[in-house]
Order: sequence, then C-alpha cells, then structure tokens
Amino acid sequence: MELQKATIVVSGGTGFLGSHVTEELKQAGATALGLGSRDYDLRRRTEIARMLRDLRPDAVVHLAAVVGGIGANREQPGRFFYENAIMGIELIEGCRVAGIGKTVVSGTICAYPKHTPVPFEEDNLWDGYPEETNAPYGVAKKALLVQTQAYRQQYGMNAIYLLPVNLYGPRDNFDLNSSHVIPAMIRKSSRQSNAAIGESCCGATAPRPASSCMSPTPRRKLDTRRAEAAFGFRSSITLRDGVSDVVRWFRATRIPVQASRHELPQTAGTPASGH
Repeated sequence: MELQKATIVVSGGTGFLGSHVTEELKQAGATALGLGSRDYDLRRRTEIARMLRDLRPDAVVHLAAVVGGIGANREQPGRFFYENAIMGIELIEGCRVAGIGKTVVSGTICAYPKHTPVPFEEDNLWDGYPEETNAPYGVAKKALLVQTQAYRQQYGMNAIYLLPVNLYGPRDNFDLNSSHVIPAMIRKSSRQSNAAIGESCCGATAPRPASSCMSPTPRRKLDTRRAEAAFGFRSSITLRDGVSDVVRWFRATRIPVQASRHELPQTAGTPASGH
C-alpha cells in the first residue's frame, strides 16, 4: 500500500497513542482520519458500517480502547472486558464485510501470562493466565488476536495484530484516578507536597501505602527481534531520556487532566493497562 495515496482511519485517533500515529501517517503522505469516541460508537455494528461508508478508508488502524491504571482496572473489570472486546470484534468483522484493504489491530502487553520469562516472546502468550488485576482487559485484547488469525485463515483477510509495550509520553493521561504509573508519578512529583508522597501509584487520591495496590508483576520487557526483522523496529530512546522528555513537556504545557474516574480515555495508550 502506498501511503501517499491511502486514506487511513485511526480509531482512538484523538487520544494519546492515536494522535501520534495519526500525525506520523500524515507526515508520510497519507490521508489519516483520527476518530474520537464522539465520532462513531464502535461498540455498534451499524455505527461501524456507517463510518466505513462515510469515510471509505483503504486501511483501518484500531487503537481505540478503554484503558487505565491498576485502580481503574480493579474498579471496572466488566467494562474493560466488554467494551474492549466488543469494539475490536465488531470493527474487525465490519472491515471484513466492507473489504477493507488492511486492518491493523493493537494488542497489549497485559495479554501475557502473569509469570512470563523476561524478555517476553510472542510464543509466551499462551503459557498461562494474565496477571489478575488487568486480566479482563488482557483477555479481551488477546481474543482479537485469535479473531485476526482466524479471519486470515478462513477469509484471507489482510489483518495484523501488534503488541506494544507499556506506553508513556507527551499527551498522556495524567489523571490520578485513571492514569498509568509513569504519568501518575510525574504528576505527583511535580506537586512537591508531602501528601503526594503518601499517595499510591494505582490512581487513588487518598493517601495509602503503595504496597496495598502495587501489581505483583516484577518486570515487563518485550523481545522485539521479530518486529525488527519484520519492519525494522529498534528502540531509540532510553527510559531515562523518555521520562525526562515527558517531565519537561508536562511542566511546559500545564495541560489539564484528561479524564475523571468515570470518564476514562478512549485510546490505548496504553494500549496496555499495567500499559
């Protein structure tokens, strides 16, 4: 597919990860259409069909998701399972029926088993059950991998499934009730208050010991050799440099909080919720 001639829909394109992907596609010459949660309700097949008729994309990149940190996953496991599963299942089916040329689906590192050798390899995905805190989210996203593989086998559908690591960066969600650990820590440390030090990293604003909500998963790291072989991906930013860049961005923009505890962002930034 020649990007310069392609129209590409990015679901979740107004969120953290999606906004960056949309910008990259535009810079590559594509007509990239970033969709937010208010544009079309991707939980409904009729809305998906309407979107595909309206926009007539050559490709769809599915990044829309209900995501959040440990606290959000514990509070709303049913929502995290249902909405992430139904959006992906219906969108993939809609793209198949409409004959979309290429469909890219974002998975999550939360799909991996709780006890996985580091670094994680793709073959480890089916070695056990995910970490309990974010298992509903991880299992919902893993089901989309099964769907894309089944559709490739039966229908010859050009669908691929990518597993991003835990994400952070400019435009991330810094709400203490729903953010992931890195933006939450950045926001708390920027307040320079004793109260902030006592807060936990799972999203609660009331002080309590961090040990009461920390995930027991000791470490997460992906083996990216297959990505490098397939499309030349290599990490180029160290954790220290990346966090420093986000701290500078956060202090410079003073961006307002993006979500309340009941209005979680419709993007994967995380794409992973442990992402």
